[in-house]
Amino acid sequence: MEKRETMFNDKPVQNTDNEEEKEKIEHTLNNGNNGEDNKTEVESKNYEIEIEELKKKLEMLEEEKEKYKNSFYRIMENFENYKEIVEKEKKNIKSATKKEIIEKFILPFEKLMLCMQYKEEPEFVSAIEMVYKDMLKTFDNLKLKFIIPKKGDPFDPFEHEVIEKYETNEVKEYCIFEVQSIGYELDGTVIKPAKVIVAVKPKEEKINDKSNDKEKNQISEENSEGNTNKEGEK
Repeated sequence: MEKRETMFNDKPVQNTDNEEEKEKIEHTLNNGNNGEDNKTEVESKNYEIEIEELKKKLEMLEEEKEKYKNSFYRIMENFENYKEIVEKEKKNIKSATKKEIIEKFILPFEKLMLCMQYKEEPEFVSAIEMVYKDMLKTFDNLKLKFIIPKKGDPFDPFEHEVIEKYETNEVKEYCIFEVQSIGYELDGTVIKPAKVIVAVKPKEEKINDKSNDKEKNQISEENSEGNTNKEGEK
């Protein structure tokens, strides 16, 4: 009888242990599934937050782009207006300058017209001289200078324009032989160079000069060779 009771009492203990193990396994499995679900849910929430932040940044960038775009259009509009203002000012300055110059020449021109009515009179020449002096005064008031080179002056490429070369020995080579027309300078700038004829050496003299140069070179070479031989003999 004692044996039966012992066996009977052992079986329930074994059943209890199995149930506990099953419960542990089920609990572990359930907790594992819930952990993965929670992780996935957290990750999805993080993605949603990132997406919202990116949307906000995108909206901010779009607003900034519109601001820059509007600023660019305003700058372009202001620049076009500025160009128009500058062009108008240039035209006004040009017109005012023309007006000022014409006004200065009106008086000499009127005097010249009056003189032309008496060109048959003996006083005509003196009247023309008077007009000429008035025009010189007008040029002087405008700060206009005359470029009037003289025969024998060196040629200056900044103030003179060569229209012809003339073979002569009257003046040095590349100097002015004759002036065809004077030049003009305004505020340090040449607005019209003086047209000149420049002197050059005659061709025959150039040929002779070249032959003389060759002879001189030959003599110098011979002298140098002679000196070399003498040094060798020593």
